[in-house]
Amino acid sequence: MLTQVDKQILKSWRQYAIEPRIAKFTGRVMRNTGPRIAVVGNCQSFGVAYAMKVLDPSATVDHYSMIARARSTMGLFVKTLETYDHVFSHDFLDGHVRGGDSAELCKRLPRTMIFPAVTFAAFHPDLVYIHDLSRMHGFVCGPIGPYHSAICLFAYRKGLSVEMANALFNENVYDALGYLDMWNEASRELLDTTRDRFDIDLSNELMNWSRRGVFMYSTVHPMSFVLFDLSKKLFEKIGLKPRTVNFNYYDIHDLARSEIFPIYPPIAKRYGAQGGYMFKLQNHHLATTVGDFLTLPQYISSCYKIYAKHDPAQLSNPRVDAWLADEATTGLLMRLARENFAAGLTPTL
Repeated sequence: MLTQVDKQILKSWRQYAIEPRIAKFTGRVMRNTGPRIAVVGNCQSFGVAYAMKVLDPSATVDHYSMIARARSTMGLFVKTLETYDHVFSHDFLDGHVRGGDSAELCKRLPRTMIFPAVTFAAFHPDLVYIHDLSRMHGFVCGPIGPYHSAICLFAYRKGLSVEMANALFNENVYDALGYLDMWNEASRELLDTTRDRFDIDLSNELMNWSRRGVFMYSTVHPMSFVLFDLSKKLFEKIGLKPRTVNFNYYDIHDLARSEIFPIYPPIAKRYGAQGGYMFKLQNHHLATTVGDFLTLPQYISSCYKIYAKHDPAQLSNPRVDAWLADEATTGLLMRLARENFAAGLTPTL
């Protein structure tokens, strides 16, 4: 079966080599007369590509999603991207295109600009991944895809009941784990990475995002206005003049279709936002269904059922492993679980 990349390659060649000839023969005026732009990357790349189209409606902007394994080879991929005036790419691993990764793409097409993915953990400090070592680039999927709660995983591995695990989701636990003081570290990591590796300064942008409140759906899924601001930076970096436009009017919240990890109320309160414990399942078929959500007890129960189907060795995460290996941390969390449960502190919403 053809992936999005395979289909986009075919579409690109039709746009580049066939449609102009047909237009010349029929006298049809081509709508897109500006630069040809290719955006290659992960789940954030559509938002960047869409923003670039808003910034220059005359441009041809094509999006190549490096999510699945494409049938196309790196040779064909490079030949296709050579037809573009500008190529932007996230880092991607070998296997998405047969014959190479993003480093190989840059080697064969040196004008490719590698651009950053926006990550920010302060709103969702409990979110972790469980790597499936049996699969390339694989993860253990829970009730909301690859997103897992470190607290929930810890509780399961310590043998706590669902109810006792629920009692760990309280402010005293978040405080003990440092979850309430992640802003400076998350900000420093974002700004240092984008500046030092990509030569992009997002300090003013981060200040503006924070003034708008919450700007992430998860640690790796920013809201679309974040990607719009990043796209303006990329335009400026290659000498394209960003168009002045009210992006809010044309905004598409593409990543809202995916899983959304909640902002726990004590953490949200820290940043002057509204929080909750509603976990959103992915739904890329909004035309047919409105999707579904899980409460905190439902989420924990679903995680437990999924974890029970895995060998304990498959449920490894560095942060949780460290908690379990540290007697003081484990003892503290177990004590807080008992105390919170006895006090009836088992939040649901």
